[in-house]
Amino acid sequence: MTDIDPQAVVRTLRVQAKVTPGGADALTETEKVIRRFVWLPEPHQFDVLTLWTAYTHLLTRCPELPIAPRLGIFSGAPGSGKTRALEILSRIAANGQDVGSLSAASMLRIIGAAASGDEPGSYPVTLFPDELDRTYSAHSAGSQDDLTIILNSGYKRGAVVVRAHKDKQQEVIRYPCFGPVAFAGLATAKLPDALITRTFLIHTKRARRDERPDSFLPVAHGPDLEKVKSTLAEWAAEAALQITDPADMLSLLLDDRITAVTDGRDHEIWSCLFSTAVLAGGVWPKRCLAALQAAQDDAADRVDGSASARLLGALRRYYASRPAHMWPIGVSKEDAASAAINLDPLTFERFGGRDEVRAEDVGALLREHGLKAVRVRTAHGRSYGYRWTDIRDAWERALPPLVENDEEPGEEAEETAGSLFRQ
Repeated sequence: MTDIDPQAVVRTLRVQAKVTPGGADALTETEKVIRRFVWLPEPHQFDVLTLWTAYTHLLTRCPELPIAPRLGIFSGAPGSGKTRALEILSRIAANGQDVGSLSAASMLRIIGAAASGDEPGSYPVTLFPDELDRTYSAHSAGSQDDLTIILNSGYKRGAVVVRAHKDKQQEVIRYPCFGPVAFAGLATAKLPDALITRTFLIHTKRARRDERPDSFLPVAHGPDLEKVKSTLAEWAAEAALQITDPADMLSLLLDDRITAVTDGRDHEIWSCLFSTAVLAGGVWPKRCLAALQAAQDDAADRVDGSASARLLGALRRYYASRPAHMWPIGVSKEDAASAAINLDPLTFERFGGRDEVRAEDVGALLREHGLKAVRVRTAHGRSYGYRWTDIRDAWERALPPLVENDEEPGEEAEETAGSLFRQ
């Protein structure tokens, strides 16, 4: 007979008692309206959008909720419904503002104006900037630093950005920057790693003709969305009363069901959605955990973030499944560049505005992970490159773990990898 932790039982009962009537129905109606106008390739992605939208309403009613996770919607091609998704979400999220492009200065002014308001539920504001690939691209290096600072810092309640006073140089102004943000862009966006860890990433693609959702006309369908928004706001106001006690809020955020499968930054963002699901009740806690599992599985197969992380991901996907005795001792910079171009052409064929990533670029990218080029034996003889033991250590530290797969790799994949690097 297993030992029962009395404190765990108390926490579970406390959490179950916080289910707010009508919450499950409110989330179900929210999901329905999102599915009506937005197409996504995976069912669990709708759960993430639904729970994130509901959570924005909780943030306006629960001043002690500490985190405002970001939501990012990306695709490899235009016309995939990213802008439509932002438009729909901006109309049902709490204090949503569809702002198009967004500068750091305008973001601070919008958030500051909302923070100074006295009306209950008017803060924080939820921002929806589009075309983030224009900001975070190889051609805009350095121009996005201020925006990145705000997006990263504004993730936690109480965060401020300090700026010098325009006229009084010895004084500073503290601008509040807390609030949820949902953004969209092409997959070519080179998002900072720190922002990636704060973001629920939704990867979508073009819908086939038979998959396309309904067209959205604000005049015809706006009232339907407004009704959903009002329902969420009313539910959030009731749910907030259930967690006025800090102990009750901690019971939600530290629920054993979410702490057992997440840690660190992952726990911070997923505990927000799970708390929303628990307060709503019904099937939503199970759906939230299923969405988390699907996201973790997807992360194991997909590397997002900086070019250096994507390079490590490309190298791992070429070599991680190959028997150790088939590996050369190391890989040259030139072969690493070839692997990156073949496996991730979207990132590396037009790297830095040039034709393709070069050997010297590989050296610069891998230096970000502490790797230095040395003379090693590669598949084509001795050359300057990297020992596989060092690269493996780097990807194990920087990348999410691969999902174990008992199936043997296909012959086509074996031939592709072997043609470049087999001894």
